[in-house]
Amino acid sequence: MNHVVRDPVCGELIDGEKAAMVLSYKGELHHFCTVRCSKRFRHDPPRFISLK
Repeated sequence: MNHVVRDPVCGELIDGEKAAMVLSYKGELHHFCTVRCSKRFRHDPPRFISLK
C-alpha cells in the first residue's frame, strides 16, 4: 500500500490510491473502501468525523 488511509465509516485501512470513493468535507479528503460507506458518510458526515 502506498498511501494508507482509514475509512471514517467502518475504520478499515485502505490504499488511498485504490479507494472506491473519495469525498471532500470541509476542505478535507475522506477515502472509502466501498460506495456504501461513502453514502453513509454523505448522509451524516459529523457522525463519522472525530473532533480534534
